[in-house]
Amino acid sequence: MKNKFLILGLVVSLLPGTIFAYTRPNNFMNLKGASRIAEIKKFQATLNVPVTGRIDDNTKKVLYNENVRVRDYVKAPTDGNWIVVNKSKRILTMYTGDKVKYKFPVAVGTSKTPTPSAIGKIKNKHMNPAWGGMGGKYKPTSSDDPKNPLGERWMGLNLQNFSGYGIHGTIKPHEIGRYVSNGCVRMFNYDIENYIFPNSKVGMPVYLGTDEELNSWGIAQYFEFVDKNTEAQVQNSNDKNLGTEKEKEYISGELLEY
Repeated sequence: MKNKFLILGLVVSLLPGTIFAYTRPNNFMNLKGASRIAEIKKFQATLNVPVTGRIDDNTKKVLYNENVRVRDYVKAPTDGNWIVVNKSKRILTMYTGDKVKYKFPVAVGTSKTPTPSAIGKIKNKHMNPAWGGMGGKYKPTSSDDPKNPLGERWMGLNLQNFSGYGIHGTIKPHEIGRYVSNGCVRMFNYDIENYIFPNSKVGMPVYLGTDEELNSWGIAQYFEFVDKNTEAQVQNSNDKNLGTEKEKEYISGELLEY
């Protein structure tokens, strides 16, 4: 009898419309259609969840569990802003030093036209760029042309052994989160126009790679489950250490050098 109740409880928990004890704050629950999908993608990106635009298993884990923590551990190449494009998760992260500044969903290259794995820099920046059509592969488009696949922002990349790649907007927002581009990194227009482009400059470091490649470069991006009791104990311990540090006496010379 006990097993029957256990099975029944499991089935009920998996039924559509199940009410969960906790739901992480989000902007998509009351939306429908393309707007809902776009907000799901942004939600996934902020939590280091692979971007799909669907409430998949990974998304449910972070959406309905308050004990999830987002982790970004990096060896920052600069104290200023820099960019990481995670090809495995389809997420672009801008850091300031070792702190996350922004996270946004992106589209990257297909298996036949992959986004390079490389460490480089921003080579140039253009508003309302024209598009050359990839050397005759496609029909070129002028700036402000609604058919221009670059959108209205372009940040060219200087990558060793690779040329012609960049981070830009899109005229196909529904493809964000997919492996669909000719190798460039596509963003929602609002995200690049209002956040990434204004906070980027020529010469700024850019890393592009899979989870495994980024890890080898000292960049780890993931989410994990934590025990709230253990976390509280660690925090209390840290608070005590901070209190001890505050009580330490310094001589005037040390204060001047601090």
